[in-house]
Amino acid sequence: MSETVSEPEKNVVPMGSPPAVTRRMLVAAIALGLAMLVSFLCTRYFAYRTVQESFYGQALVPAKEAFDFHLVDQEGKPFQLSQMRGKAVLFSFGFTHCPNVCPTTLSDLAKVFQALPAKDRAKVQVLFVSIDPHRDKPETMKNYIPYFNDSFIGLTGTDAQVAEAAKAYGAYYEIVHDSAANPDLYTVNHSALTYLISPDGKWKLLYNFDQLSDSKKMVQDIEQVLGGA
Repeated sequence: MSETVSEPEKNVVPMGSPPAVTRRMLVAAIALGLAMLVSFLCTRYFAYRTVQESFYGQALVPAKEAFDFHLVDQEGKPFQLSQMRGKAVLFSFGFTHCPNVCPTTLSDLAKVFQALPAKDRAKVQVLFVSIDPHRDKPETMKNYIPYFNDSFIGLTGTDAQVAEAAKAYGAYYEIVHDSAANPDLYTVNHSALTYLISPDGKWKLLYNFDQLSDSKKMVQDIEQVLGGA
């Protein structure tokens, strides 16, 4: 009767399970990646806090290249934002039939503009971009805008041009019809933000509707931006 001699048992690593050394390296790599991510986020956060503490408006950190919208001014001439290089630009989206938000925004911006030192007014441009191009033709803007300040510029354009500009700056608007029978009876719901573009064409700051009434703090922001901050 013969005996079957079994071979010595071997340490077999199950397929799909990495060796202990590989697992440790993987864990170390993940830990290093997380540490770098946390360090990056902390650096960005403190950079944002440092910049934000210097401004009244909401700072974009880093500042974004301002979208160069192509519209039409109140004289009916083509207008690009890049034409304003060398100036600080404040602009908002709205429409001339707006009952309260838009005229209040423009009135506040007029007060801010007048509060600037005389030497700096030539370095600042206020724009008003219509999100109601069907009613806000250049001649309509020409009659509306100077009521607030003769130096302000009203802009309009095609539906596509206006939509492109609004999307680039995260502005919201929606046509709301008052009567199904008359397509010309409508209002426009829209966001009420004001944007500040630096002289070198960077989108630096964002203001909500309520912030515009503090002319002193607005002027301080504009002065800093004009100074290269």
